[in-house]
Amino acid sequence: MVKEYQQPASLCKIPNHEKYHVSFTPGYLFRIFYYIFRMSLLYNFPFEANEIYHVYNKAVGKEKLFYGEDNYRFFLQKFSQYLSDSAHVYTYCLIPNHFHFLIRVAPTSSPNLISEKFRRFLISYSKSINKQQERSGSLFNKHLKRVKIDHMEQLIWIVYYIHRNPLHHGITKDFKTYKWSSFKALVSNKYTELKRQELYEWFDGKKHFLQFHEENQVLDLERFSHLFLE
Repeated sequence: MVKEYQQPASLCKIPNHEKYHVSFTPGYLFRIFYYIFRMSLLYNFPFEANEIYHVYNKAVGKEKLFYGEDNYRFFLQKFSQYLSDSAHVYTYCLIPNHFHFLIRVAPTSSPNLISEKFRRFLISYSKSINKQQERSGSLFNKHLKRVKIDHMEQLIWIVYYIHRNPLHHGITKDFKTYKWSSFKALVSNKYTELKRQELYEWFDGKKHFLQFHEENQVLDLERFSHLFLE
């Protein structure tokens, strides 16, 4: 049985969801630039058990990771095959040339073990695409990038950023209907392996989770979305 998630003390809950709206105060900007600094220096540091990470990578050069729906399905199946017992997923989004996951490392997982599982997962998927496309060589950028989440404000904006990513890249006009992200599964009442209830708690419930995504659609995140990763 998966142990109940114990929220790290550093993730101090913000009970008022209205505080999640963008406010370019000195403190907010400091946290953004601190995030960039951490991203540039620490994305290759070892994973830590029971911590939350934004994990992402992209295809080399102008290559694609996904050429059709079967590729997206196969990628998610491979992720589950290699990592379901080591990484608990909150959100994800798959784009033709890159992917995002927001995960919690399992409490019993060692840094070397989960890194090795990610490596094997990406190699396995690369081999299948290389065979399908009759190509050779690396498919992904060399390093799997990861950033540990330090505070709640950062966390909820990364959830939103991941879900909004296909809109940001012009792939869809409504990210809420995009097929290859976690949003539809999270708002559905159907069973999901995503950590849905824990994620809702970050937003003070499903109602505020939906409200946050709805109200912030009009924000021009293109102005600062690159601060989060790309």
